[in-house]
Amino acid sequence: MGISGYVPFFNNASTVLDAVDSLRCQCPALDEVFAIDDGSTDQSAVILESAGVRVLRQPANLGRGAARRLAMDVSLHDFVLCCDATNKLPADFAARTLPWFQDRNIAAVVGLITDPNPQGLVSKWRARNLFKAGVPRIASKGASFITFGTMVRSSAVEAVGGYNDTLRHSEDAELGSRLAAAGFDVLGDPSLQVYCNIRNSLPQVLERYWRWYAGKDELFGFRTYAKLIWFSVKVMAWGDLKSGEPLTCLITLLLPHYQCWRFIKNRLSAKHISSPKIYK
Repeated sequence: MGISGYVPFFNNASTVLDAVDSLRCQCPALDEVFAIDDGSTDQSAVILESAGVRVLRQPANLGRGAARRLAMDVSLHDFVLCCDATNKLPADFAARTLPWFQDRNIAAVVGLITDPNPQGLVSKWRARNLFKAGVPRIASKGASFITFGTMVRSSAVEAVGGYNDTLRHSEDAELGSRLAAAGFDVLGDPSLQVYCNIRNSLPQVLERYWRWYAGKDELFGFRTYAKLIWFSVKVMAWGDLKSGEPLTCLITLLLPHYQCWRFIKNRLSAKHISSPKIYK
Protein backbone atom coordinates (compact mmCIF):
# COMPACT_ATOMS: atom_id res chain seq x y z
CA MET A 1 0.00 0.00 0.00
CA GLY A 2 1.79 3.12 -1.23
CA ILE A 3 1.44 6.68 0.03
CA SER A 4 2.15 9.90 -1.85
CA GLY A 5 2.80 13.19 -0.07
CA TYR A 6 2.76 16.76 -1.31
CA VAL A 7 3.02 20.37 -0.18
CA PRO A 8 1.38 23.16 -2.21
CA PHE A 9 3.08 26.53 -1.82
CA PHE A 10 3.08 30.14 -2.94
CA ASN A 11 5.87 32.43 -1.67
CA ASN A 12 6.50 30.42 1.51
CA ALA A 13 10.29 30.50 1.55
CA SER A 14 10.54 30.70 5.34
CA THR A 15 8.46 27.58 6.10
CA VAL A 16 8.02 25.37 3.03
CA LEU A 17 11.12 23.21 3.59
CA ASP A 18 10.00 22.40 7.14
CA ALA A 19 6.64 21.30 5.75
CA VAL A 20 8.23 19.07 3.10
CA ASP A 21 10.73 17.65 5.58
CA SER A 22 7.87 16.69 7.89
CA LEU A 23 6.61 14.51 5.01
CA ARG A 24 10.06 13.16 4.20
CA CYS A 25 10.48 12.19 7.87
CA GLN A 26 7.29 10.14 8.10
CA CYS A 27 7.81 6.68 9.59
CA PRO A 28 7.36 4.44 7.76
CA ALA A 29 8.63 6.50 4.85
CA LEU A 30 6.22 7.78 2.20
CA ASP A 31 6.70 6.30 -1.27
CA GLU A 32 6.97 9.71 -2.94
CA VAL A 33 7.12 13.33 -1.78
CA PHE A 34 6.84 16.38 -4.01
CA ALA A 35 5.77 20.02 -3.92
CA ILE A 36 3.50 22.15 -6.11
CA ASP A 37 4.73 25.69 -6.80
CA ASP A 38 1.68 27.86 -7.48
CA GLY A 39 3.58 30.61 -9.30
CA SER A 40 5.91 31.75 -6.51
CA THR A 41 8.06 34.83 -7.07
CA ASP A 42 10.35 34.28 -4.07
CA GLN A 43 13.05 31.64 -3.49
CA SER A 44 10.67 28.91 -2.29
CA ALA A 45 11.18 26.60 -5.28
CA VAL A 46 14.95 27.14 -5.31
CA ILE A 47 15.19 26.26 -1.61
CA LEU A 48 13.28 23.03 -2.16
CA GLU A 49 15.15 21.99 -5.28
CA SER A 50 18.47 22.66 -3.55
CA ALA A 51 17.33 20.26 -0.83
CA GLY A 52 16.56 17.56 -3.41
CA VAL A 53 12.79 18.01 -3.47
CA ARG A 54 10.85 17.37 -6.66
CA VAL A 55 8.97 20.58 -7.51
CA LEU A 56 6.17 20.84 -10.07
CA ARG A 57 5.63 24.42 -11.20
CA GLN A 58 2.34 26.01 -12.19
CA PRO A 59 2.77 28.52 -15.08
CA ALA A 60 1.31 31.29 -12.88
CA ASN A 61 -0.49 31.76 -9.57
CA LEU A 62 -3.63 29.78 -10.46
CA GLY A 63 -4.96 29.25 -6.95
CA ARG A 64 -5.39 26.45 -4.47
CA GLY A 65 -7.86 24.44 -6.52
CA ALA A 66 -5.52 24.16 -9.49
CA ALA A 67 -2.53 23.31 -7.26
CA ARG A 68 -4.37 20.53 -5.45
CA ARG A 69 -5.87 19.13 -8.65
CA LEU A 70 -2.39 18.89 -10.17
CA ALA A 71 -1.10 17.16 -7.03
CA MET A 72 -3.85 14.55 -7.15
CA ASP A 73 -3.38 14.04 -10.89
CA VAL A 74 0.32 13.23 -10.59
CA SER A 75 0.21 11.23 -7.34
CA LEU A 76 1.09 7.60 -7.94
CA HIS A 77 -0.77 6.09 -4.99
CA ASP A 78 -4.32 5.87 -3.67
CA PHE A 79 -3.40 7.39 -0.32
CA VAL A 80 -2.20 10.99 -0.55
CA LEU A 81 -0.95 12.98 2.43
CA CYS A 82 -1.14 16.77 2.21
CA CYS A 83 0.60 19.29 4.44
CA ASP A 84 0.21 23.02 3.84
CA ALA A 85 3.39 25.03 3.40
CA THR A 86 2.99 26.87 6.72
CA ASN A 87 2.46 23.71 8.79
CA LYS A 88 4.39 20.58 9.74
CA LEU A 89 3.33 17.10 10.79
CA PRO A 90 4.67 14.72 13.44
CA ALA A 91 6.58 11.74 12.09
CA ASP A 92 3.82 9.22 12.89
CA PHE A 93 0.98 11.21 11.30
CA ALA A 94 0.56 9.05 8.18
CA ALA A 95 0.86 5.74 10.03
CA ARG A 96 -1.81 6.74 12.54
CA THR A 97 -4.33 7.70 9.83
CA LEU A 98 -4.21 4.39 7.97
CA PRO A 99 -6.27 2.23 10.38
CA TRP A 100 -9.24 4.55 9.85
CA PHE A 101 -9.24 3.70 6.13
CA GLN A 102 -10.21 0.10 6.83
CA ASP A 103 -13.68 1.61 6.51
CA ARG A 104 -13.97 1.87 2.71
CA ASN A 105 -16.39 4.75 3.11
CA ILE A 106 -13.73 7.01 4.62
CA ALA A 107 -12.50 9.46 1.97
CA ALA A 108 -10.19 11.50 4.21
CA VAL A 109 -8.80 11.75 7.73
CA VAL A 110 -8.21 15.30 8.93
CA GLY A 111 -5.88 16.33 11.74
CA LEU A 112 -6.27 19.15 14.25
CA ILE A 113 -4.32 22.34 13.62
CA THR A 114 -2.69 23.86 16.66
CA ASP A 115 -0.22 26.47 17.80
CA PRO A 116 1.39 24.91 20.87
CA ASN A 117 2.97 28.17 22.06
CA PRO A 118 1.13 31.24 20.73
CA GLN A 119 3.08 34.46 21.19
CA GLY A 120 1.54 37.91 20.92
CA LEU A 121 -1.98 39.26 20.69
CA VAL A 122 -2.79 38.04 17.17
CA SER A 123 -1.40 34.53 17.70
CA LYS A 124 -3.33 34.10 20.94
CA TRP A 125 -6.54 35.24 19.24
CA ARG A 126 -5.84 32.88 16.33
CA ALA A 127 -5.30 29.90 18.63
CA ARG A 128 -8.56 30.47 20.50
CA ASN A 129 -10.93 31.73 17.80
CA LEU A 130 -9.56 30.32 14.53
CA PHE A 131 -7.97 27.06 15.66
CA LYS A 132 -10.55 26.63 18.48
CA ALA A 133 -7.92 25.63 21.03
CA GLY A 134 -9.39 24.15 24.18
CA VAL A 135 -12.64 23.04 22.54
CA PRO A 136 -13.26 19.38 23.54
CA ARG A 137 -13.20 17.05 20.53
CA ILE A 138 -13.39 13.34 19.84
CA ALA A 139 -12.61 11.41 16.67
CA SER A 140 -15.76 11.44 14.57
CA LYS A 141 -17.16 11.25 11.08
CA GLY A 142 -18.87 14.20 9.45
CA ALA A 143 -15.86 16.48 9.91
CA SER A 144 -15.16 19.40 7.60
CA PHE A 145 -12.84 18.49 4.75
CA ILE A 146 -9.83 20.74 5.36
CA THR A 147 -6.47 19.91 3.83
CA PHE A 148 -3.92 21.69 6.04
CA GLY A 149 -2.81 18.26 7.34
CA THR A 150 -4.88 15.44 5.87
CA MET A 151 -4.68 11.95 4.42
CA VAL A 152 -6.95 11.54 1.38
CA ARG A 153 -8.15 8.49 -0.52
CA SER A 154 -7.43 9.49 -4.12
CA SER A 155 -10.00 7.12 -5.62
CA ALA A 156 -12.79 8.78 -3.60
CA VAL A 157 -11.70 12.24 -4.73
CA GLU A 158 -11.57 11.05 -8.33
CA ALA A 159 -15.02 9.47 -8.01
CA VAL A 160 -16.62 12.87 -7.36
CA GLY A 161 -14.67 14.76 -10.04
CA GLY A 162 -11.64 15.95 -8.12
CA TYR A 163 -10.75 19.44 -6.96
CA ASN A 164 -12.35 22.38 -8.75
CA ASP A 165 -9.35 24.04 -10.40
CA THR A 166 -11.16 27.38 -10.81
CA LEU A 167 -11.29 28.01 -7.05
CA ARG A 168 -8.63 30.18 -5.49
CA HIS A 169 -9.73 29.26 -1.97
CA SER A 170 -12.31 27.01 -0.24
CA GLU A 171 -11.45 24.29 -2.75
CA ASP A 172 -11.39 21.70 0.03
CA ALA A 173 -14.75 22.73 1.50
CA GLU A 174 -16.34 22.59 -1.95
CA LEU A 175 -14.90 19.14 -2.61
CA GLY A 176 -16.01 18.04 0.85
CA SER A 177 -19.61 18.91 0.04
CA ARG A 178 -19.46 16.71 -3.07
CA LEU A 179 -17.87 13.85 -1.13
CA ALA A 180 -20.65 14.02 1.45
CA ALA A 181 -23.32 14.15 -1.26
CA ALA A 182 -21.83 10.99 -2.79
CA GLY A 183 -22.01 9.17 0.54
CA PHE A 184 -18.35 9.37 1.54
CA ASP A 185 -17.26 10.20 5.09
CA VAL A 186 -14.58 12.61 6.30
CA LEU A 187 -13.19 11.73 9.71
CA GLY A 188 -11.64 14.26 12.06
CA ASP A 189 -9.12 12.87 14.54
CA PRO A 190 -8.05 15.49 17.13
CA SER A 191 -5.18 13.29 18.30
CA LEU A 192 -3.47 13.92 14.94
CA GLN A 193 -1.72 17.21 15.59
CA VAL A 194 -0.89 19.63 12.77
CA TYR A 195 1.58 22.26 13.95
CA CYS A 196 1.21 25.75 12.55
CA ASN A 197 4.67 27.02 11.70
CA ILE A 198 4.07 30.69 11.01
CA ARG A 199 2.83 33.81 12.78
CA ASN A 200 0.07 35.72 11.03
CA SER A 201 -0.34 39.47 10.89
CA LEU A 202 -3.72 40.94 11.83
CA PRO A 203 -4.88 41.25 8.18
CA GLN A 204 -3.74 37.69 7.49
CA VAL A 205 -5.59 36.19 10.46
CA LEU A 206 -8.79 38.08 9.60
CA GLU A 207 -8.48 36.84 6.02
CA ARG A 208 -7.98 33.26 7.21
CA TYR A 209 -11.05 33.47 9.42
CA TRP A 210 -13.14 34.79 6.54
CA ARG A 211 -11.82 32.10 4.20
CA TRP A 212 -12.41 29.25 6.67
CA TYR A 213 -15.84 30.27 7.87
CA ALA A 214 -17.35 32.10 4.89
CA GLY A 215 -15.75 30.67 1.76
CA LYS A 216 -16.75 30.82 -1.85
CA ASP A 217 -20.52 30.50 -1.26
CA GLU A 218 -20.68 33.33 1.24
CA LEU A 219 -24.11 34.87 1.66
CA PHE A 220 -24.35 38.26 3.27
CA GLY A 221 -27.07 40.72 4.17
CA PHE A 222 -28.21 42.95 7.01
CA ARG A 223 -29.42 40.01 9.11
CA THR A 224 -26.13 38.15 8.61
CA TYR A 225 -24.18 41.27 9.54
CA ALA A 226 -26.28 41.75 12.68
CA LYS A 227 -25.85 38.09 13.68
CA LEU A 228 -22.08 38.32 13.21
CA ILE A 229 -21.92 41.40 15.42
CA TRP A 230 -24.09 39.72 18.06
CA PHE A 231 -21.95 36.55 17.99
CA SER A 232 -18.69 38.49 18.18
CA VAL A 233 -19.88 40.45 21.22
CA LYS A 234 -21.86 37.84 23.15
CA VAL A 235 -19.81 34.73 22.45
CA MET A 236 -16.33 35.39 21.08
CA ALA A 237 -15.53 38.54 23.07
CA TRP A 238 -16.81 36.88 26.21
CA GLY A 239 -14.41 34.02 25.57
CA ASP A 240 -11.59 36.52 25.10
CA LEU A 241 -12.37 38.08 28.47
CA LYS A 242 -12.61 34.73 30.27
CA SER A 243 -9.21 33.78 28.86
CA GLY A 244 -7.65 36.72 30.66
CA GLU A 245 -6.68 38.44 27.40
CA PRO A 246 -9.06 41.42 27.15
CA LEU A 247 -7.09 43.15 24.40
CA THR A 248 -7.92 40.32 22.00
CA CYS A 249 -11.52 41.57 22.18
CA LEU A 250 -10.45 44.35 19.82
CA ILE A 251 -9.74 41.80 17.07
CA THR A 252 -13.03 40.02 17.77
CA LEU A 253 -15.03 43.24 17.50
CA LEU A 254 -13.31 44.10 14.23
CA LEU A 255 -14.06 40.69 12.70
CA PRO A 256 -17.70 41.16 11.50
CA HIS A 257 -16.81 44.48 9.87
CA TYR A 258 -13.91 42.84 8.05
CA GLN A 259 -16.23 40.10 6.80
CA CYS A 260 -18.69 42.70 5.56
CA TRP A 261 -15.92 44.61 3.76
CA ARG A 262 -14.60 41.37 2.25
CA PHE A 263 -18.03 40.47 0.90
CA ILE A 264 -18.48 43.93 -0.64
CA LYS A 265 -15.00 43.80 -2.16
CA ASN A 266 -15.74 40.42 -3.75
CA ARG A 267 -19.01 41.63 -5.23
CA LEU A 268 -17.42 44.75 -6.68
CA SER A 269 -14.57 42.71 -8.15
CA ALA A 270 -17.00 40.25 -9.72
CA LYS A 271 -18.76 43.05 -11.59
CA HIS A 272 -15.52 43.90 -13.38
CA ILE A 273 -14.54 40.34 -14.35
CA SER A 274 -16.30 38.50 -17.15
CA SER A 275 -16.97 34.82 -16.60
CA PRO A 276 -14.47 33.56 -19.26
CA LYS A 277 -11.71 35.07 -17.12
CA ILE A 278 -12.99 33.38 -13.98
CA TYR A 279 -13.57 29.91 -15.37
CA LYS A 280 -11.49 27.86 -17.76
